[in-house]
Amino acid sequence: MVDERGNLIAHKDNTLVLKQMDLRQVDGVQKFLRNRKGPDIAPANEGRGLTGGRVLVTYASVPELGWAVILEEPTKTALANVEVVKRSAIAFLIIGLIIGAGIIAWVSQKITSPIQRLRRDVATIGNGNLEHRAKIKTGDEIEELADEFNKMTGALQNSYATLEQKVDQRTKEITALYEVTTAVNQSLSLKDISDAVITKIVEIFRFDTTRIFLFDDRMKELQLQASFGVSANESAGRRSFKRGQGVVGRVGDSGEPMIFEDINTDPRYADLSTTKATQAANMKFFAVFPIKTKSRIFGAILFNARASRKLTIEETRLLQSMSEHLAVAVEKASVFQQSERRAQQLAVLNTIGAAVSQSLDLQIVLQHAIEKMIETLRFDACWIHMLDTAETELRLQAHRGLVEEAVHALDRRKLSEGLSGKIFQTGERLVFEDFQHDIRYQQLSGRNHVIAMGFASTAGCPIKANDKTIGVLHLASKVRRQFAADELQHIESIAQEIGVAAQNAQLFTQVNQKTAELENMNKELEEANRAKSEFISAMSHELRTPLNVIMGNAELTGEGFFGDITPEQKKAMAQIHHHSQFLLKLVNDVLALSRLDAKKMSMEIATVAVEEIMAHAQSHVEQLNRLNRLQVNWAIEPDLPQIVTDVTKLEEILQNIIGNAFKFTPRGQIDVRVRNLPESGRIEFSVTDTGIGIEPQDLNRIFGAFEQIREAHTGEYNGVGLGLNIVKKYLELMNGEIHVESHPGEGSTFTFSLPHFIPLHSSRRPY
Repeated sequence: MVDERGNLIAHKDNTLVLKQMDLRQVDGVQKFLRNRKGPDIAPANEGRGLTGGRVLVTYASVPELGWAVILEEPTKTALANVEVVKRSAIAFLIIGLIIGAGIIAWVSQKITSPIQRLRRDVATIGNGNLEHRAKIKTGDEIEELADEFNKMTGALQNSYATLEQKVDQRTKEITALYEVTTAVNQSLSLKDISDAVITKIVEIFRFDTTRIFLFDDRMKELQLQASFGVSANESAGRRSFKRGQGVVGRVGDSGEPMIFEDINTDPRYADLSTTKATQAANMKFFAVFPIKTKSRIFGAILFNARASRKLTIEETRLLQSMSEHLAVAVEKASVFQQSERRAQQLAVLNTIGAAVSQSLDLQIVLQHAIEKMIETLRFDACWIHMLDTAETELRLQAHRGLVEEAVHALDRRKLSEGLSGKIFQTGERLVFEDFQHDIRYQQLSGRNHVIAMGFASTAGCPIKANDKTIGVLHLASKVRRQFAADELQHIESIAQEIGVAAQNAQLFTQVNQKTAELENMNKELEEANRAKSEFISAMSHELRTPLNVIMGNAELTGEGFFGDITPEQKKAMAQIHHHSQFLLKLVNDVLALSRLDAKKMSMEIATVAVEEIMAHAQSHVEQLNRLNRLQVNWAIEPDLPQIVTDVTKLEEILQNIIGNAFKFTPRGQIDVRVRNLPESGRIEFSVTDTGIGIEPQDLNRIFGAFEQIREAHTGEYNGVGLGLNIVKKYLELMNGEIHVESHPGEGSTFTFSLPHFIPLHSSRRPY
């Protein structure tokens, strides 16, 4: 124990008692315990145990007594029971873990064993053994799962067996369709295709009779194409059905199959069948399937069996597929036949067109066309009537396949009688597929010549040229024949080609006649022109002699050779001399023009210097401009080469062009230029004036004979329009070129060029 000052006052059985006076004393106890010396002392807080070292110490205060009780005990002693409990707990834990592991192993084995067996059973089933079943009896969910697997395996086994049957059935169907497809693809003949399909169907379905009906070209009638198990007697009278007639016609019209398992018990058969052919043949089963594609119905296929029969869904589907394959083959064969027929038709048209282009003999073209039509279209006879030249009747122009009596009977036809007259009058074709049963033929034909010649079918088309009927084309067959629409169009095309040939032949004849007439007229004109040229030439020669006398006497009189004359007389003589010169030039121009027109103008070629030619031109201009009315400028390029040409004609060309410039230039100037063009080997001459000019519409006229511009006709500028025409013809003769540029009121520029030399043979060639 300790006293009030904190000194130890009692110590018994490890118990210390302290007197506590106040809180500070308690704090003192705590301090005491903390400061107590010794390794085995560990202080403790109030109400808490403190563990440390090998001694456990705690205390409690007694306020009423002012004491504090301190308790301390060795650690081993205090924790002895705890160690016992700890060891027991560890032992129990180890035992529990061992027992738990055993229980878990036992439970796991009980759960996984049936799962493993189920896994092995599933693997066996998965390997294809659908007869194996899982045998698990656990009474829990695993057994239920095994039962579900067994049910699933049974269902899978049943499905697999059904699938094998379906695959086998489908394989047979595909094989059959493949064989049918192979058979129909081996030929483009409708007969061969139909026979091949029937053979395969009979081989698979064992029907007693099978027949294929296909539409004709006009889609109006179903005709028997192929059959199996039908004798000739049984099929007689049942080789065709109208569209919508009977069961076959109804299927061909609607495109829907009709199946009668037993015609004796099916009331539809009695209502629909018009021939009762199946019943008469002692058949019970009767089925008709359409032969169709998605876009078109081509016919129907008919099946009969002596015993009643029910088609399965698979059999019905297979028959429909075969019918569709047959439809595709029929469509392909039809397209091929149409293409082949079209190619033949085009070949005929090309042949006739070639004959038309190669020959203008109508008889040859007509005969060639007839032979080609009979050869390709397979008719027995063909003949053509053409309108005669007087247009009063039709005449037989070409024929083939007719006996002499028929030729004589058909030689002439009136325009308003018989079949030919009807076609000629209406301009429309006439087709008779069966004379014996066609009332129209009996009404139109009064003599029945076509029937008398043994023909059963015929077609007639008008032959037109420029929308005018000029003939009739006839085609005839000895057997009853149906005319397809494209076949009739082809015949009309041939008739059109014949019309072109006839028109060409007629035009050729007219052209020949007109040509002969024109040749005669041309000869007459040439003769008249020659006579005119000779007359003008002779008259020109005759006129020049008195003109020269007049000019000479006028000049001598004016100069006083015959005595003195008054000024008025001298002026009159000068005018006589001037106008005589103009008249002489006019006569010379007419003479030159007549010689040019008569092709009798030749050239006198010589070598001359251009400067010499221009010196003569300047001398001529001085005479024209002796009153200095106009200013004349000369621009002659120096060192011009010599040229080989007709000097006289060149000087006359310059005189005419410069003279025109003076004539049509009241005031102003005239520029004359000459230059060398070495790159083209030519000499260029140009004359530019400031005269009245030429209207644009007159530029193409001024070089014509007797053509004058408008101002020349007023009398202010005299002339007859021959100068420029002679200039142009001279230049053409001398390999020259000329062109003119002009603006009204501003003047004109005439430019012409000549080669440096003219070939010598030109001098010997008359114009």
